[in-house]
Amino acid sequence: MNTQQLSRTRNVFLIVVLLLQAAQLIWEHFNGGVVTHHLLMRADLPGVSNWWGLLILPALVWITGIHIQARLTANTQHDMVDSKAWRNIQLGFWLLLLFSLCQAIIFSLGFHTLAKFMLLGLLITALFMPLYRMECILGYVLGASLTSGPAMPFVGVLLFATVSALSHFAIKPMIARAITKMHSTN
Repeated sequence: MNTQQLSRTRNVFLIVVLLLQAAQLIWEHFNGGVVTHHLLMRADLPGVSNWWGLLILPALVWITGIHIQARLTANTQHDMVDSKAWRNIQLGFWLLLLFSLCQAIIFSLGFHTLAKFMLLGLLITALFMPLYRMECILGYVLGASLTSGPAMPFVGVLLFATVSALSHFAIKPMIARAITKMHSTN
């Protein structure tokens, strides 16, 4: 795969996501109105309308595509894409998409405690896996937007992405330096 094919894939995915989001909003409009999700599921707290999906999802797809393309072509020659890195990107996207779909379905079936434990498990996983990557963020938001719109999952994803980034770029390097320093003093 080359960068031109990667750009084409991003653009097709962008159009598909935009069309699906528009279809969901049209369906909601004609079936009781576009849903507004309130913080902590309390109507007396501020809410976020699913209309935000027309901005959030395409922007997230576009930014993710740019980041992925830059990451895949950074260490390659002749405008080709690193196939192992591409497989890892796809794996991260699909795993988080499936995870968030399962979490959304479990939540919508009324198993709220289990859905919260799944989120806690995701936070713990973020300490060890690079869930701060854009493909993971996009996969999570797309899956969760099925039942709760994209705005609330996007805010929630910032939590595990921040934990993951801090773990990988601050905590792990400090531990590695400490271990190296301990070995060099012996």
